Amino acid sequence: MRGKITQADVAKACKLDQGSVSRILNKDTRDHFSRKTVEHVFKVAKELGYLHPAIVTADRRESPRKKGVIRANIVIVIGNGSTFDEGTADIDVVSLSGMLLRNIRTKKAVLPLEHCSIIIDIVSNILNGFKCRCHLARFADNESNFALALKYDELTEDSCEMLKQYLKQR
Repeated sequence: MRGKITQADVAKACKLDQGSVSRILNKDTRDHFSRKTVEHVFKVAKELGYLHPAIVTADRRESPRKKGVIRANIVIVIGNGSTFDEGTADIDVVSLSGMLLRNIRTKKAVLPLEHCSIIIDIVSNILNGFKCRCHLARFADNESNFALALKYDELTEDSCEMLKQYLKQR
């Protein structure tokens, strides 16, 4: 193909209508497409060189990620160093730069309005003994599934090595 690649080009190559390709690339949830179809559209779009934020930014991650539910104890510490709250959470995604917490269960069930750190202590068999201090990078929310995206502030050498080994596993 020559010139600028369009969604119509991707749709033609995938044998789909352009509207479906647009909804898939924009992760529109109004329609349901099979996982195989979604993967095929992204693969073809990437192969053709179609420039779309979902494709361009997908390869720009700071570090590899691994999905899986890992149980952890958490402590929320506010600016003056005192404990604001504590509880448990499930780590849904982990990488060398941070993690995504879901199913957060704390006594107060709220976050402080001031700057805070979150101390993570993994208690499940996977990464047992991993400890770190993080800060809140962003909130993630999709259809009532609230999550906190965290970035590491402090990561011991042992925890970093443990994490690297975990991310290498399939």
